[in-house]
Amino acid sequence: MTSDDQTTQQRRDALLQHARDEHAKLEAFLATLTDEEQTQPGVTGDWSIKDHLAHLTWWEQRVIRMLAGDPDPIDAIPGDANGEKSEDDINAYIFAQNHDRSLADIRSAFDASYQQMLQLIATTPDDIFIARHDWISGNSDYHYDEHLRMFQAWRDHA
Repeated sequence: MTSDDQTTQQRRDALLQHARDEHAKLEAFLATLTDEEQTQPGVTGDWSIKDHLAHLTWWEQRVIRMLAGDPDPIDAIPGDANGEKSEDDINAYIFAQNHDRSLADIRSAFDASYQQMLQLIATTPDDIFIARHDWISGNSDYHYDEHLRMFQAWRDHA
């Protein structure tokens, strides 16, 4: 194993560990909530915890699908008259598409997506992993932490 390979493996191992740690913190927080609390709007705007979990899943699945060679799912989202879509537009679309799904369905998809993300981190070819490391992290460990902080702020002000 060359030092470059070892560095790549160390980065991969670190991301896997950080993703597991951040996801575990998120799961520990979710375990303190009732189903009613997880579906209550108002965490951020009209969004509930459930809506945030659907959002996290969608963005994870985008990474997973695109790195598998599928087209960018953002391309299928309607845009403005010029076809442009902001991140807010995309998130509003995700919210609208998932808001009426059950908590059980959202949680099942969230759990499965997390396992798929761990598999992706563990098995993505080194060159792709290095090139896309920050994007993968931004839609896994970093994203879990970002939303956990939103959940905690909501709980602190409830």
